[in-house]
Amino acid sequence: MNCDSKGEPRLTPLAPKRFRDFGGSNGPPPVPTGSSSSPIKCGLLLDESIFQSGFPLDLIEPQREFIGRVESASGKPVILQSDPKFAGHATIKIATKDQPAHLLLYKPEQKEVLPYLVAYECEFALRTIQADPSTQFNLAFKPNMLPEVLELMQRHHQGKDDIPSHVLPQLAKQFGNGLGLQLRSMPITMRIDKLLHDSHPELSELQHESIDRQLQENMGALSPRAKVLSPDEIIRPNASMNAAFAKFFAGLWNAPMVFAPYVAAGYGEAANALLAFHEQIPAGSDHDRELVDAWAKYTGLDLWFETEGR
Repeated sequence: MNCDSKGEPRLTPLAPKRFRDFGGSNGPPPVPTGSSSSPIKCGLLLDESIFQSGFPLDLIEPQREFIGRVESASGKPVILQSDPKFAGHATIKIATKDQPAHLLLYKPEQKEVLPYLVAYECEFALRTIQADPSTQFNLAFKPNMLPEVLELMQRHHQGKDDIPSHVLPQLAKQFGNGLGLQLRSMPITMRIDKLLHDSHPELSELQHESIDRQLQENMGALSPRAKVLSPDEIIRPNASMNAAFAKFFAGLWNAPMVFAPYVAAGYGEAANALLAFHEQIPAGSDHDRELVDAWAKYTGLDLWFETEGR
């Protein structure tokens, strides 16, 4: 367990690192974008910043292409912004009536794989923007989610002195929201990454590097430490989704060892069941809500989360 500057436990979220807000009326608060961030404006300045990134032209052009597609499809600009306080790898906050631009955030440490992250996040945005309005959706947590997650955490740590009791509400919110973000993102992630893998071989090296980082981070759900920190009701859906993610890339890369730890931990059946939905449900963006709903029902997360029209 790590500790912050005050000596209190600090946790690494169990969910994946490429997040976007799952929104909805009960969604989490917007990601802060304070003065500590380094915004890269859209338009000419965005182009200049991309050209100054040090990437070769065959990686610069896809970034411009993907950003241009989002701007053309939505009629709104994309702001690319480095944020050292951002907890994930990258995310895109899609423009709304109150937010006139799409905000693409990335962690400075991820700059070396930025062309791939930009491509991925733009494809995610396009799936939302170009979907039939009747199928566009947010994921919201139900009113019972936070109280029930907190109760599970309190019961799990009852009689123990490993985590101060006043920290548990914060951890419950972190883990609960993390499961929602994972549920909203991960089923769609594999659709997008397959598309990028097949259509943009120039990004394959960066894609592999970025995904490999995420796979390593996801392994935390199988560690003894995870079982100390969280009850099985939180670990199991998280690890089940991670297992499907690992099995998918093990197949895509012909690298069975990527999935082996999840088989050893007993998550092989869950991975197979979740990936079966990808075979049964059409790959188009108009079916993304159906796919997320299917994952929610199988993992039991439909008790805490629900999709709703945008």
